[in-house]
Amino acid sequence: MAYYELGEAVVNRDTLRVGTVVDAADSTEDGTTESVEIQYEDGGKEWVSINSVSKLLLEVDPPAQNKTNLQE
Repeated sequence: MAYYELGEAVVNRDTLRVGTVVDAADSTEDGTTESVEIQYEDGGKEWVSINSVSKLLLEVDPPAQNKTNLQE
C-alpha cells in the first residue's frame, strides 16, 4: 500500500492534476490510509482515493558540462 507524506507532490491519475498532500484519512481498522486530501496548484482541494494517486516524479537534465571540454 502506498504511503504519502504531508506536503508531498502527487498527481491525481484520474484528472492528471498536480497537487500537494495536505491531509490523510485512515479509514481501516489497521490504520491504513484509504484517501488523501490534495490541494491543487489552482488552490482547489479534494479527497482522492489512494488508488487514484501517484507520487510526482520529475525528470531533470543533468548539469550542463563545461562547453570547453566538448572541443577537446
